[in-house]
Amino acid sequence: MEDPTLINEPTVPTTPAERPTGRIRRWLTRLALFSLLAAIVAALGLFLAILVLAGDLPEIRTLADYQPHQATMVYGARGQVVARFAKERRTVVAYDRVPQVMIDAVLSAEDSDFFNHQGLDYLGIARCFVKNTLSGRKVCGASTVTQQTVKTFFLDPEKTYTRKLREMILTKRLEEALEKKDILFLYLNQIYFGHSAYGIQEAARVYFGKDVSRLTVEEAALLAGLPQSPNGHDPYRHPERALKRRAYVLGRMRELNRIDEATYQAALASPLDLDWRSTEADLDSNNHYAAQVRLQLDELVGKERAESGGLSVYTGLDPLLQRAAEEAVRRGLLELDKRQGWRGPIQKLERDQSRNLLSLLEARLLEIRPKTETSTGAPLIFDLSKLEEVRTPPEPEAIMEHARFRRLRPSSSFAGLVIKVDDSGKEVLVSLGGAQVHLPLRTGLGWARPFNITKTTRRPNSPSEVLSLGDIVRVRTTALKPGASGEVPHYFGVLDQTPKVEAALVAIEPLSREVRALVGGYGVGAGTFNRAIQARRQAGSTFKPFVYGAAFESKSFTPVSRCLDAPRVYRDPFTGRSWKPENYGKTFDGDLSLRTALTLSKNICSVELIDKLGVDPVLDLAKRVGIDSPLPRNLTLALGSGDVTPLEMTNAYATLASGGELVTPIFIQKVVAPGGEVLFESKREAKTAMSAEVAYQVTSLMQSVVEDGTAQRVKVLNRPVAGKTGTTNESRNAWFIGYTPDLVAGVWVGFDNNDPLGPQETGGRAAIPIWLDLMTVATQGVPVRDFTAPSGIVFALVDPVTGKLATPDVKGARSEPFLSGTEPTEVYDSGRPADRAAWEDYE
Repeated sequence: MEDPTLINEPTVPTTPAERPTGRIRRWLTRLALFSLLAAIVAALGLFLAILVLAGDLPEIRTLADYQPHQATMVYGARGQVVARFAKERRTVVAYDRVPQVMIDAVLSAEDSDFFNHQGLDYLGIARCFVKNTLSGRKVCGASTVTQQTVKTFFLDPEKTYTRKLREMILTKRLEEALEKKDILFLYLNQIYFGHSAYGIQEAARVYFGKDVSRLTVEEAALLAGLPQSPNGHDPYRHPERALKRRAYVLGRMRELNRIDEATYQAALASPLDLDWRSTEADLDSNNHYAAQVRLQLDELVGKERAESGGLSVYTGLDPLLQRAAEEAVRRGLLELDKRQGWRGPIQKLERDQSRNLLSLLEARLLEIRPKTETSTGAPLIFDLSKLEEVRTPPEPEAIMEHARFRRLRPSSSFAGLVIKVDDSGKEVLVSLGGAQVHLPLRTGLGWARPFNITKTTRRPNSPSEVLSLGDIVRVRTTALKPGASGEVPHYFGVLDQTPKVEAALVAIEPLSREVRALVGGYGVGAGTFNRAIQARRQAGSTFKPFVYGAAFESKSFTPVSRCLDAPRVYRDPFTGRSWKPENYGKTFDGDLSLRTALTLSKNICSVELIDKLGVDPVLDLAKRVGIDSPLPRNLTLALGSGDVTPLEMTNAYATLASGGELVTPIFIQKVVAPGGEVLFESKREAKTAMSAEVAYQVTSLMQSVVEDGTAQRVKVLNRPVAGKTGTTNESRNAWFIGYTPDLVAGVWVGFDNNDPLGPQETGGRAAIPIWLDLMTVATQGVPVRDFTAPSGIVFALVDPVTGKLATPDVKGARSEPFLSGTEPTEVYDSGRPADRAAWEDYE
């Protein structure tokens, strides 16, 4: 028998259909192994990435680590805060002072599950990951309050997955390190709410003018809706968007049972109750003086530290004088602008456009008018002044983007819409929405003759010659109109326009050389061109005192030296050209003393002096007294042909007022760090630029300019003043620089494009009124002091005609200051009238 175990059973062969199945199984196995390996590698890579990123991230372990940016405070000469430089304007408020309604509003709007999650919304992150992947771009990002807090502290705004990973790491760290209330404290104090307000306390002040603890439900809902888009939901500029966002927050609060139905409905129906004063707050930080302080501070400590280092900066600014200077420039330019005439409305609208626009503006006012509005307070109005920046007239709907809403302030200028032109009643009615302004022909429109700077045009005989229905114009209220009926108050006013002409003003204390006030143009606006420091314009006759100073330094001339004021042709050795200078008004007065020549600002005598002295001594003195701008090396220098800045010219006069000492103008006295470390302190480093005696002689001559010459309007101050007017060719620049023993002030007036001001616009007419307005304020309560003569000055009584020594009985005899050794020795014989007659024909 055969062994059954040895019998070979035939194997059943596999069918062709079965072979691919095995291959697929093997490939699937390999794919699974590869995927597992890839997942392990990816996880390892993610782990390593987290380690690398985590090692480079900052931490907050306790609230003591919270060190927000601190504002730099700027103090004036009287010790009060005059400006604030802040990267982030913030006032930190304790968590316990934030009302529960504010916390409920924020969490309802941003993170309703805040007190339950661990810092991250994983479902939200996954959902946004899918959306972003499918769209190929960043379309959403799930952020909890903790994540938003992390973003504001540690991360830049770039939207990348790397940054999101860093954010997640920091979020977990923050949740582990701090309590929920502490995280919410950081969020509420750190987040941005618009209008430079960081943190809930500043937001409550900016939008509602109150402390955060006093916020109502509707106010809290409005603020809670702002962080998502502070500019897009700005209630001042976009009230309809703000109301829509507020409604959303209120709806979420109701949905989450944070408020009941009655509270929800009442809050939903409430109008925007904004504090419109806050839109005009903190203007002190926006003047040209503060801008100059900021520039210097950036150079001293760097931009970052200047705006967030919590520094204390002490300056020479006198807030009283700064406000007076700004008002003086504003008033002076408005008066000059009106003398030049009416340039026309800001925009002209068709009648239908005008009606549509007025309806839109009034509807907007109804939306935002405070519920506590009373008839006794300043009305809330619309202001269309921003349209001055728009060249092409937009449609009414587009105009709404340029509309601003604010409180009516007496004597301030606002742009409204002409709604009535009444020739029979001789007035125009302008609507500001919350107020209407009547412009009578005589008192409100009488100045509005057609613009012309070369000649005087005819004044209007009827309102329709000036304005039409639909015109958008600036008006300035003058008084409440009694007995007017209607829902809004009525005012009398005057037609207004923004001046095109510009000005600069500088006020310096001569001894300390601290700058007390500085204005660089019409309006404030720190970002604007600062003409007081940056604009170089011809000095005109304000340069002449330095020609006379050089003459006195030579000891070849004295105040009684003679000059023949008569037509003459000069050959300028520096240019090789012939030149025939003329006086203003083209008149000549014959033989004059140098005192009289400067008093009457005689060009011929100034040219005569520089022709005899040479240009170089004058250039040298100008440099010594503080004029650093390049000056022409020719005879025209005598008439102030060189371009200079108002600051350097005013400081040069301060050199005269201080007895010949040159000191660099001081804006910043001291800079102190939060811990008390003095980072910078100014040092008054004086140089002797000229002798005190020569400085006194020049000052004495300029006192005559005020007493008897081109600056006689200044005599109303009733105290010793020295100064000099200046007017360049075709009245393109008008100057006045003058000083008392206590303060030097310089004023320049002109167009930025160097156009003529008008044939009558001299330094005496255009610049002196501005100077007087400032100095009237500056001298109030200040004792009257005279200029003190130094010991090297010898006074001698002289005959003003012959320049000889005189006895008291000689007509017009006056005491003149001389440098010792230059005083006259010959005595005028009053018994010899013929000796004087030859001079009197000219003098």
